[in-house]
Amino acid sequence: MSASTKTAPLYGAHPSAATALSLFTCSQTLSPYRVLVYNPALPVLPDHRMFTPDQLTIIAEQLAHKPDRTQLVEVDGTPVIIKRLGIPLKHWSYPVLDTLACVLCQPMLRAVPTPGSSAAQSIEIARLRALATAGVSVPEVLHVTPHWFAISFLGATSIDQLLRQQAEQGLDYWESGLQAILELHRLCQTASQCFARNMIWHEGKVSFINFEDNPSSVMPMASAQARDWLLYLHSTAYILDIDAQQITQHFLHYLQQDGSDVQEEVMRAARTFGWLRMLPKQHKPPSRDAMSVQATAQVLHLAARELKNRD
Repeated sequence: MSASTKTAPLYGAHPSAATALSLFTCSQTLSPYRVLVYNPALPVLPDHRMFTPDQLTIIAEQLAHKPDRTQLVEVDGTPVIIKRLGIPLKHWSYPVLDTLACVLCQPMLRAVPTPGSSAAQSIEIARLRALATAGVSVPEVLHVTPHWFAISFLGATSIDQLLRQQAEQGLDYWESGLQAILELHRLCQTASQCFARNMIWHEGKVSFINFEDNPSSVMPMASAQARDWLLYLHSTAYILDIDAQQITQHFLHYLQQDGSDVQEEVMRAARTFGWLRMLPKQHKPPSRDAMSVQATAQVLHLAARELKNRD
């Protein structure tokens, strides 16, 4: 029995905790709910799983050697992600975002609390369980302690990395992300921070990571799902070596397969924020943030115009 620790740049996240089943918002037939971890706060069921005392000792020794909050540890030859508690977070910007969301009639702009510490751990564990039960590809929760929890390792390559490192196949990888978002929504679920860096590519499959907040707890599900589309677009449009019109066509192809209420939320955002494409480029070269905002706004503007012309 041995363990070694590696740095894991992924799987770390940048109200009170929701219960697992409270996240389901539409009628569907669910498989029997299975508790896959040992947690003193939960009833002990016959099929719970947990690390042995010896394995816990090895993990504790490894964690003591590094301060990293998120670490990749090998336990009996199996890679496992350990996520320790973060510090409690306070966000002065929350009231500003909520006011802006109200003024602009854009619920998706509402602040989504990311409390940090034990509250964030509770949220992530509950969300991972609910998403897994719904059929979404997410890390499996393996063990929970008051100070850290363990999840399965799904791979170290994100969609963001693939778009930057394999530009010639960029469109294929990008579309795999769009398809994953669409499938997530068809399961009546939403991501937390649907950036390309939080979407893991492994063996031809896209999985979602980082769930320390729950957007659907502060906004309608349609708004939370529209937010998924926009965050993914925001994190990828400026990277793609593809014409904006082509990006728009592919984006609309997947968006229009989603619910009509989600589409309307995205188009409302397009009408509100499309003008940002004309922001002046003050930096030479322009900053990544400016490039991202302008590329996203350009695609949204073209999408709104395309749908208007179709009507």
